[in-house]
Amino acid sequence: MTRRDRTTGLPLPRRGLRRRARASDGGFLASRAARFAVVGVAVAALLLVAGLLVFNWFDQSVARPRKVVLRVGAEEFTLSYYAARLPGFSRAGGGASGLLLTQELLGQLEREGLAAALAAERGVVPAEADVLEAIAASLGVAWSAGRDSPFDARYRQELRDSGMGDADYRRRAAARETARLLLESVRAETPARGELLRLRVVALASEEAARAVLERVAAGEDIGAIAQVESTDDASRQVDGILRSPPALLAAPLREALAAAAEGELLGPLEADGRFWVARLDGREADAPYTEVQIDELAALRLEEALAAARDRIPVERDFTTDDASWAIDEATGS
Repeated sequence: MTRRDRTTGLPLPRRGLRRRARASDGGFLASRAARFAVVGVAVAALLLVAGLLVFNWFDQSVARPRKVVLRVGAEEFTLSYYAARLPGFSRAGGGASGLLLTQELLGQLEREGLAAALAAERGVVPAEADVLEAIAASLGVAWSAGRDSPFDARYRQELRDSGMGDADYRRRAAARETARLLLESVRAETPARGELLRLRVVALASEEAARAVLERVAAGEDIGAIAQVESTDDASRQVDGILRSPPALLAAPLREALAAAAEGELLGPLEADGRFWVARLDGREADAPYTEVQIDELAALRLEEALAAARDRIPVERDFTTDDASWAIDEATGS
């Protein structure tokens, strides 16, 4: 017996048992830690998935609709407004679809932004009452503020039919009224008299046909008789090929060729508007009255020139991606 044995009289613990106990405790702790690790990974994965779902919802339902896809000066156009305009623009369009349609609408909104800037410069911005009157006129009813008025009932139905909200519908109506007032303002400044060219013209589908007509007229055949039978220009064909026009309203190739032409000179073939022209200058009038149609066309031309000039000096910023286009198409079609 050792001294400790003799003193206490108690047996010493077996070393093997202690080692097994420690090993058992270590295994339990390791197993418990592993279970906690698995639970932690599962919770982290769930939180990640939930976070991604929340982010996706926020991006698609809040952030993306509010994204400014076009800025024209101080005018901003969000993606939600763009999507609201897409169905109506598609119905009124010339057959474009898909991404081409989305780019055309972006161009239309840019034009509306430039028109708004020009209207503000000219002081012809429509008041809210003017916009409501314009909406009522387009719906065929008189404007009234009453909730149960014919205007209110018709307007609510129009919102349902168009799928647009009140704010978006009014903004589109304001853009149309702005364009109308702006054109009126430009027309009021358009001269009612000015230079006028008297022409005889024949429009043909091909250059070969135009050359043949040119040779026939040069040989003495009557250009008016030829125009009556062969010209593809409906307006002048009905009056023996006679065309009286301000130079500005002629296609650029015709206008440029006639600028230095002498009276009685025969010109052609001149390619313009997808056709080939033979033209004879019969005379010039320095101060002739314009028709109402010509004044309208000159005003529209002057407005286009003003918009082009505005585009050069007014900042225009586009931030429109293919993802934005897809979102807008899905939103417009309910996909």
